[in-house]
Amino acid sequence: MTDATRTTVLDLVADPGLPTELAHRLVRDLPAALEEHDDARWEVRLADEPIVLDERGALPALDIGDRVRERDGADAVVLLTDLPRRSGADPVVADGGTGHRVGLVSLPALGAINQYRRCRDTVVRLVTGHLVRPDRAGAEGSGAPDTGHAGALTRIDPGTRAGTDGDHRHQDRDRDRGRADDSDAGSGGVEDDIDIRLALTGLRGRVRLLAGMVRANRPWRLVPSLSPAIAAAAAGAAFGIFYSNIWELATALGTARQVTVMLIALVGMTAWLILDNRLWESRRHRSLREEMLLSNLSTVITVACGVLVMFALLFVLALVAAVLVIPPDYLASTLMRESGPDDWIMIAWLSTSMGTVAGALGSGFADDGAVRQAAYSRREQERRARLDRADDGDRGRDTPA
Repeated sequence: MTDATRTTVLDLVADPGLPTELAHRLVRDLPAALEEHDDARWEVRLADEPIVLDERGALPALDIGDRVRERDGADAVVLLTDLPRRSGADPVVADGGTGHRVGLVSLPALGAINQYRRCRDTVVRLVTGHLVRPDRAGAEGSGAPDTGHAGALTRIDPGTRAGTDGDHRHQDRDRDRGRADDSDAGSGGVEDDIDIRLALTGLRGRVRLLAGMVRANRPWRLVPSLSPAIAAAAAGAAFGIFYSNIWELATALGTARQVTVMLIALVGMTAWLILDNRLWESRRHRSLREEMLLSNLSTVITVACGVLVMFALLFVLALVAAVLVIPPDYLASTLMRESGPDDWIMIAWLSTSMGTVAGALGSGFADDGAVRQAAYSRREQERRARLDRADDGDRGRDTPA
C-alpha cells in the first residue's frame, strides 16, 4: 500500500484547443477525484510538451509520455487529444502502456455533451486502475462497467482483432509499415507496448464518437468563413422582401411546401459546400473505409450545422427587414385580404430559402483553405493531409513509367 504521506504526481499533456482547456480544469479538480479512489496524496500538473505526430502520421504516445515522465519526475503521464481512435469498429476512449505508466484519452470518443466529466472519470479509471496501480486492473475485470460519467467501458486486448477487419489491418501493416493504413491510423495503438485499451463498444460507442468528432470540428466556426455566401444569401433574401410577387407566393405556399423548399435549400447548400471545397473524403485502401465513413458523416453534420446556423441568422434578419419595409396596409392590398403576423413570417421564410440557394452559389468565392480550417479540427486537418500525401504517392507508384 502506498504511504499516505507520499505525493503521487500525474502530468497531463494536451493538444491545443479544447484538450488544453479541459486539462487546465483537470489540474484543479483531479487531485480530489483521484484521492477518492486511492490512498495517496496527488499532485496534477500540466506539462509543457507538444503532441507531435511521427513521420507515419501516428501519435507516439508512449515516447512522448516517457520523455515527460523522465524529464519532470512524474509517476504517470496522460495525454489528451482530439484525434479519433478505434480498435476495429469500436471507438477507443483510452489506452496506454502499464509498464511505461503512460496513457492517452481520446476526447471524440467521449461524445459531444458532458465531455469534461467523462474525461475526468476516464482519467481516474485509467490512472488508478491501470497505470499507477496496475494490480487493480485484474480485479476490475474485462468489460467491467465503469462508475461515474465515463460510462460502461470494455477492456480490449490490443493484441486481438475482431473478424476480417483485423485481418485487413495486419495484412496492410505487414505489406507497408510506412503507411498508417490500419483502422488505428494516427493513434498510439500502433505502438507495441500498448497493453491496456478501454473502448465503448456497440452502436452507442459509434454514435458517441461521431458526435464527439462533430464537436471537435466546432461547426459554429464555419459561418464567419462563409462571408461571400452570406453576402449572396442576404442579396437573395432582399429580393424576396422587396418584390410583391414573392409575397403572394410565400403566403400561398403553406407550411408543408415552405418546409420542403427550406430543406431543398439547406441540403443543396450543404452539398455544394462539401463538393466545391473538396471536403468529401475518398480513399483507395479498403482498410480505411470505416474511418472514411465516420469522417464523411462528421463532415456532413458539421457543414449542415453551420448552414443551419446561417439560415437561422438570415431568417431573423429577413423577418426584421420584412416588418420594417412592408407596410401592413400595402401588404393587405397586395394579398387582397387582411394581413397578419404569419404573413411576414411566411415572406421571411421563403426569402431566406431563396437567399440560401443564392448563398450556395456565392460560397464558390470563399477561400478553400479558410473553409477547410473552419470545418475541421487541427488533428483532422493533419490526418487528411497525411492521407492525401499517401494517396498521391500510391498514384505515382501506380503510374507506368
